[in-house]
Amino acid sequence: MNASAHSSLKGASGSRAELRARIRFVLSWVAALALVITVLPRAVDVSWHGVLPVLGSVHWPAALGLAGLWLLGLYVHTFVLTAAAPSLTHRRALTLNLTGSAVSNVVPLGGAAGVELNRRMMRAWGIDGRAFTGYTFLTNLWDVGSKLLLPVIAVVTLARAGQHVSPQVQTASFISGVAFVVVAAGAASVLMSSRGAVTVGRVLEAWARRGLRLVGKDRELGLATALRDIRAQCATLVAQGWLRMSAGIAGYVALQGLLLGLCLHVTGGGSAWPEILAAFAVERALTIVPLTPGGVGVADLGLVGVLLALGGDPASVAGAAILYRAFIFAVEIPVGGGALGVWLLAQRRAGRRTALTSSSSGLFLSPARRIAHVTDVFLPRLGGIETHVDDLVRHQRAAGLEPEVLTPTRSDGADPTWVRRMPAADARRAVTGYDAVHVHVSMFSPYGIGVARAAAKAGVPVLVTVHSMWSGAGGILRLAALAGLRRWPVAWSAVSGAAAESFGRSLGGVEVSVLPNALDVAAWRRHPVGSTPDRHAQADWPITIISVMRLVPRKRPLQLVRMFEQVRRLTGRDDVRLVIVGDGPLRGRTDRCVRRRGLDEHVRITGRLPRHQVHDELAVASMYIAPAPKESFGIAALEARCAGLPVIASGRSGVGEFVRDRVEGVLVDSDEQMLVALADLVRDPNLRNRIAAHNEAVAPALDWADILERTAELYEVAAKRVRLPQRPVAEVRPVMALEA
Repeated sequence: MNASAHSSLKGASGSRAELRARIRFVLSWVAALALVITVLPRAVDVSWHGVLPVLGSVHWPAALGLAGLWLLGLYVHTFVLTAAAPSLTHRRALTLNLTGSAVSNVVPLGGAAGVELNRRMMRAWGIDGRAFTGYTFLTNLWDVGSKLLLPVIAVVTLARAGQHVSPQVQTASFISGVAFVVVAAGAASVLMSSRGAVTVGRVLEAWARRGLRLVGKDRELGLATALRDIRAQCATLVAQGWLRMSAGIAGYVALQGLLLGLCLHVTGGGSAWPEILAAFAVERALTIVPLTPGGVGVADLGLVGVLLALGGDPASVAGAAILYRAFIFAVEIPVGGGALGVWLLAQRRAGRRTALTSSSSGLFLSPARRIAHVTDVFLPRLGGIETHVDDLVRHQRAAGLEPEVLTPTRSDGADPTWVRRMPAADARRAVTGYDAVHVHVSMFSPYGIGVARAAAKAGVPVLVTVHSMWSGAGGILRLAALAGLRRWPVAWSAVSGAAAESFGRSLGGVEVSVLPNALDVAAWRRHPVGSTPDRHAQADWPITIISVMRLVPRKRPLQLVRMFEQVRRLTGRDDVRLVIVGDGPLRGRTDRCVRRRGLDEHVRITGRLPRHQVHDELAVASMYIAPAPKESFGIAALEARCAGLPVIASGRSGVGEFVRDRVEGVLVDSDEQMLVALADLVRDPNLRNRIAAHNEAVAPALDWADILERTAELYEVAAKRVRLPQRPVAEVRPVMALEA
């Protein structure tokens, strides 16, 4: 079969799937309307002629009060949403709630369409896909959990009120309670440890694939990997926001139950509160059943059935059910549609403001071509930022852009034409001539922060990328926040999810996107010609542990040497070697540490090496270790991962962006665990070779082609946040940024 025929068949298959989905949607609405219009009146033995007068008897002040209570419930629910996505405001969370519900209720593909709309809206607000995945998981988890717990609460309340509870209701409540326990235990396992997430994922995968095999569509779903990624995104959010999410969902559910009770009151239903709670619990639980949009018809029948069984008046109960369901389902459609229209209009106006700002500033921002990369440190100094900025500029220039580097770092050698070494005052004036300014900040960045502020004040789009873990900076960092960092009209990013989370938290919930470092993956995966034997076939070779770092305290070379000594003692092997590639202020102390421990024959410190020689060292090593717990990204670890080495690193660092525990390496939480992981990999060649084989076969998705596209997107986000200059650039004063 040729490519054209294959493409045609694939397109036809997709069209058929879409047609089936549309047919299912239409049929679900037909079923919902039939249940409400035909089945519901017959179930209560009251015609619509008997129900409509009940609805007509509701006075408009009462209707307005019910509408206000409904809106209050939606606002309370935003506390759940903002806890699951801390960079959301309550207004934006309310917009997401309304627009997502409206789209889910009226368009084909229902819930999927609503989720996709919310994803696009959050992306427009600078919230990346990882954060959205965590947000979706947590909000649905708390919503489903509340619906499963309600029937248990209702049965207990009925029993304490002296009401008879039938065996069928007790059984249903028991099943709901068991389901709640299973969901809660599974979620706890996922969130508490990576191993728990993998275990739950494998169990779910096994059951799901059994179902797929029954319909002849068996395929690998990757649930274990997905849940491990979700855990990485959500664990901290739950630790910090579980109480807020729980209080928010409890308040929301309580207000919805109150809304139902008041609907019964205004229609003359006269039910007692325990009975209302029982009916409300059944209605909420039935909305989980995906038979009709929003459970229309199914949930209504369940609500009415419970109230009638407990002695409610048929006409009043039917009228109350219709009124209540109108608020929580039907009214959301026009209100949510209006909110969506307002949001789309705001997006259009933001685009116009960007165009106006661009023309008034003399810039051309679609797309940005002349880009200033501002960094306090640059080559010939060697480090993560220095090499990353150099690579980024070279790849952007290869793509036809015109980036330049602005830096105070001096050099005695010849520079490319695109490197401009200048003091801060000159840089603050120079940035007004660029389409966009990309500032790279790290440990101590007065130069970059000052230039960023000058560019923002001048109306130039600014993207700030944080290359470090901003935690523990205490008073100085809070002082920087008070100086107005979070209110700057710039786009914020960080090189990993861990760095983005710590930085956003330090600045009070500012929106921080993830913009990872990148590599020429194919180049780092290529072995030097004629020099690299098969690593797995050399069982008699010494086992070589390698680490590439600057020899500075935060990279922890001394701790690495001590850890290596303990690994030799634990394993009892004399054929283990340690290679440290790098140089720095701790070189002398590290050499002395090696000599004092009698490790001269087993530890080699190479000093600074050019990158092609680093590649050669990685090609003959057995595993890579990153001993620094606050590694914001770990470009050297990524190079080792691309070269096929198992990577041992802290699970709290940015290395988790491209290393999964027991897949591409081993992630740990302490030095003790790191020591155990090293010993395991030294003693277990099967584990070592399995991880190495995976790393050699599967390339990480961090190639420059992907990252250049993401960088361009963030330049557009920065352009949308530009404000017109309010005062001369000469009046701008730099501030300092410090991180731990």
